[in-house]
Amino acid sequence: MAQLPKSFAMVLSRRYRVYFNPQGDGWYMAYHDGRSRQRESLGVRTRPEAEDAVRKFDGVGSVRPNAVLYKWPEVQKLFLDFKTSSDKAPATINRYKSSLNAFGRYLETKNIEYARDVTLSILEGYRAYRVQKEKCDVKTSYNDELVIKGVFKWGSKTSRGIVAVNPALDWETPEPVKPKRRCYTPEEVAKLEVGVREWLRPIVITLAWTGLRIAELIHLRWADVDLDKRVLHVRVQESWKPKGRRDRVVPLHPKVEAVIRQQSIGVYVFMGPNGGRIKETFALQCLKEDQRKLDLPEGDLHGFRRYFATSMLRAGVDTETVRQWGGWKSLDTMLRYLADVSVKESVEAMDAAAQRLAAS
Repeated sequence: MAQLPKSFAMVLSRRYRVYFNPQGDGWYMAYHDGRSRQRESLGVRTRPEAEDAVRKFDGVGSVRPNAVLYKWPEVQKLFLDFKTSSDKAPATINRYKSSLNAFGRYLETKNIEYARDVTLSILEGYRAYRVQKEKCDVKTSYNDELVIKGVFKWGSKTSRGIVAVNPALDWETPEPVKPKRRCYTPEEVAKLEVGVREWLRPIVITLAWTGLRIAELIHLRWADVDLDKRVLHVRVQESWKPKGRRDRVVPLHPKVEAVIRQQSIGVYVFMGPNGGRIKETFALQCLKEDQRKLDLPEGDLHGFRRYFATSMLRAGVDTETVRQWGGWKSLDTMLRYLADVSVKESVEAMDAAAQRLAAS
């Protein structure tokens, strides 16, 4: 069977389609010059050489005397400054920074100093570097790739003039298929509610029965709690914004109401072991230490959010209500949090359904 020709597109001053002819003269390009379609041989055999040849043909391969050349750290700083001025949450800015720092390390291994020298083939090698060389999770690399794509899309706007072209335009970044993260079982949560260290117990109970993210719990103020109406408010604050950047109301489960009534009155509802602000990393470290002591599988703080969504739906709460309580943007996002149904639970659900149908 004849091998299908390889091809890719580049958008410079015009759009070029570049093809590879294994039986002919290698790579060639096709473009429209405003009057008719043109075809030019590039006279090269490798894709990187073809990309360089197209750039030179278009006139962007050589730098104009007055052109500004941006090094990658400069592009990174400009992008982060722009996003900060766009009122992005500090946690989001830190995530962007981490991804761009990783890409900077990758460019150093390729001896690339300027952003304009980044090509599609360079971008396509990033995942292998991040996963194989830096031993990071493939999902982390995928998230990095989305940020990097955003930078080049942002920088290639004509009015900015940071990069002449967007090399990531045809960069394919498929989302990795990974199994669902483990969800706590009711038995595990029950053990944790009484078995973790004293200052951590109210945190575990509140996370498990409100679906709050740990950052939302840390920033929960007494002004956000209405014990008379039995609700708490997740609110956008001047110095902090919840993920999704919107307010929501969460009703108080009896366990959570009892826990909140026992907390000391101050600015924030939940405090650390020494009366200071809770540190997420320290809380996670303590949780894992206590899980080992209780002979339980290690889990994370976000696992209680998965437990909450699963428990509420199995208790008969409709999906839209659970979505609003948890602050998920869409049902699809929320459904990814649900625990997989075990064989035992599946059989029990079928038996219960059969009994209801027989009685109707």
